[in-house]
Amino acid sequence: MRKHSKYRPYRVDPTAWQRALSMQHEMDDDQLLDLGLAIHNSIERMRLGMGVELDFHTIAALVNVSLVLCERGVGPEGMGCVQAAQDALVEILERQRRTGKWGFSGPEMQAINDCAHLHEQQIAIVPRRECRDAMLEVRRRVDRGEVLNAA
Repeated sequence: MRKHSKYRPYRVDPTAWQRALSMQHEMDDDQLLDLGLAIHNSIERMRLGMGVELDFHTIAALVNVSLVLCERGVGPEGMGCVQAAQDALVEILERQRRTGKWGFSGPEMQAINDCAHLHEQQIAIVPRRECRDAMLEVRRRVDRGEVLNAA
C-alpha cells in the first residue's frame, strides 16, 4: 500500500477578487439595516431602563467610530455632536456605578440619538473598507488605553 503524501496544493479563493472589489463600495441597504437595528435596539433598551453592559458598549462603539470618521473628514461638522455623546457616555457610566442600572436621562438620550443619526449618515456614504478601518482604529485606541474614563 502506498504512503499518502502530505503535499496539498495551495488553494486560491476564486472569489477573493469579488470581495476586494466589494470593499470599495458603500454598504448595501441590508447591511445598513442590520447595523441600525443593533444600534437602535441598544438605545431603546437603555431608554426603557432595561439596558445591559453590552448595550452601553454598542453605543460607545458607534460614538467612537463616528469620532474616527469625523477626524478623517467624513462629516467633520459633527464633531461637537460626537463630543456631547462622549460626555453623555461618561455620565451614564458614572450613574451605573452609583445605582447599578444602565439607562439615559433626557439630555443624554438626545445626545446619543443625534450621534446615532450622524453615524448612520457617515456609514451610508463611505466605502466598507473605510468603515472597517475606522472600527480597527477604535480597537487600536482601546488596546492602547486611549479611552474616556469617568472622572
